[in-house]
Amino acid sequence: MDRRRFFMKDFKLVTEQVDLLKSRGMLFEDEQDAICKLLSDNYYNIINGYKDLFLDTTNNQEVFKTGTTFNEIYALYEFDNQLKNIFLEYILKIENILRTQVAYHFSSFHGNDNYLKIDNFDTFSYNTFINPNLKEKQIKHIQLLISNLNKKIADSISSTKYINHYIMNYGFIPLWVLVNILSFGDICNFYKLMNQNERIHITMFWGISDNDLKSFLGILCHTRNLCAHNERLFNYSFPTRETINDTNYHNLLNIPSINNRFQYGKNDLFAVMIVLKTLLTKEDYQKFHSKIYSRLKSIESKIKTISLNDILVAMNFPYNWHSLLKMS
Repeated sequence: MDRRRFFMKDFKLVTEQVDLLKSRGMLFEDEQDAICKLLSDNYYNIINGYKDLFLDTTNNQEVFKTGTTFNEIYALYEFDNQLKNIFLEYILKIENILRTQVAYHFSSFHGNDNYLKIDNFDTFSYNTFINPNLKEKQIKHIQLLISNLNKKIADSISSTKYINHYIMNYGFIPLWVLVNILSFGDICNFYKLMNQNERIHITMFWGISDNDLKSFLGILCHTRNLCAHNERLFNYSFPTRETINDTNYHNLLNIPSINNRFQYGKNDLFAVMIVLKTLLTKEDYQKFHSKIYSRLKSIESKIKTISLNDILVAMNFPYNWHSLLKMS
């Protein structure tokens, strides 16, 4: 049997961390300031998270490109944090709309307290030709959703005053109240399990198809979690299951394709840009886009070892990404 041994790197004092970076070619403009940043923001988060663009790939050893400074890597680290704040701010706007739409349309069809009944969700009962295994899987998903809703209610009775109020006084919680304690993932899952005609009422708010909204919600939910948990975002590789459907924006931007698949804006950060372009109001998208553009111009002024184009390539943004702002 092949036995592999894994060794954890030894702990290093912050001064030793600086010495290690120096030995690999990194320059320090203000060593004491760098030490303060490493102590407050963590070597792993700053260096391991953002060093790759600055590494000399012509050398088998891990050394930095000539002229790389600590401040440049820290600027990229800060840029990513700013990106996360911007994306989260505008994804929350979509999340709030979806909460409202789900609660309103489900309640309009089923009343105040019928979200714990399996038959009020899409069990494919209208389709006599449905694969029995598919129907069984769907019902299982609905049961898991209902179980999760019950758990969220139980966990919130003693900790959330308005949940306690409805349970103690009415014996149930209206869906438009319940949605406030559900995660974005819960809301997306709820939407996907609603009856098709109810989902269509929701998609009419944005003027898109049910299939498009489903594909959009997957990548939005994933992005929100990355931002909320402070994971690296700017060059994140999304799972293939979160690929969004082709949109008119892919064609308008003349995005190249290989084997009938667009090379940008499918399951990357630019895909999230396209989703926000589709779902936000024109005014909100303009504000969002301008903030992203401003952060890119700011990071460009702080780096010399790599170019802004290097960062855009890592983000998987097409060269003409900025044209998205003017498209209708």
